[in-house]
Amino acid sequence: MNNEEIDAVEHVDFVYTSANRVLHWIRALVVTGLAITGFYIASPFLSPGESTDQLVYAEWVFWHVLLGFVLLSAGLLRIFLFFFGKDSSRELRSLKDMFSIKSWIIQLKSYFFIGELKKKGMYGPLQFFSYFMITVMVVLASLTGLILYVHIYHSGIGGLLYEPMRTLEVLMGGLATVRLLHHITMWGFLIFIPIHVYMVVWSAIRFKHGGLDVMFTGYDYHLIKNKKKKSK
Repeated sequence: MNNEEIDAVEHVDFVYTSANRVLHWIRALVVTGLAITGFYIASPFLSPGESTDQLVYAEWVFWHVLLGFVLLSAGLLRIFLFFFGKDSSRELRSLKDMFSIKSWIIQLKSYFFIGELKKKGMYGPLQFFSYFMITVMVVLASLTGLILYVHIYHSGIGGLLYEPMRTLEVLMGGLATVRLLHHITMWGFLIFIPIHVYMVVWSAIRFKHGGLDVMFTGYDYHLIKNKKKKSK
C-alpha cells in the first residue's frame, strides 16, 4: 500500500534591495510626521490667542513642508526604481497578475483559505493594486501640497512652480477643493497603514513566509512542500 508523505523544505529568496527597503521606512516615517504636523496646521491648539502662536504655527508649517518635499522625492525615486531598479523585472511581472482574472480568483480563494497563493511576479493582484493606489495618493498629496505651498512661498521653488500649480488648481476646482483633496489623501494613508500592517502579519502566518522581516533583511522565506511516496 502506497501513502504520500509531505516533506517541507524552507526556501529563501532575496526580494527587496536596500534602496527599496530604505525608501519604504523613509516614507513610513515621513507620512507619520506629515499626519501629526498636518493635523496641527488644520487645527492649531498651542499658545491660543497669543502672538507667539504665529511663531509656533510657522514652526509646524516648516516641518510639514520639509517632510512633504522628502515624501515627494522618495515617491519619485520609488517610481523610478519600479521601472529601472534591480527589482523592476519582478515588479513589472506583477502586472500580468494584475490584469489576469484567473490570478484574482486564485488570490481571493487563498484569502478565504481555499488553496495556496500563486503569483508570477513579486506581488499578488490585490497587493499590487493596493500599492498602486498608494502611489496615486502620494502623487495627489504632493501635487495638492505644492498648490498650497505656492500660495505661501512666492520665491525660489514656490515662484518657479507658481504658474503651473495655479493652472492645476483651477483644473481641480479651486483652492477649497485642493485643500479637501489634500486632507482626503492623508485620511487614505491613515486608513491604509493599519490594514497594511494587519495584512502583512496575517499573510506571514497564513502562507508561512517571512512577510514581517523582509523589509528589514530583504530576504523572504517560504516552505516548499514535496510529496514523497512511502510503501507499507
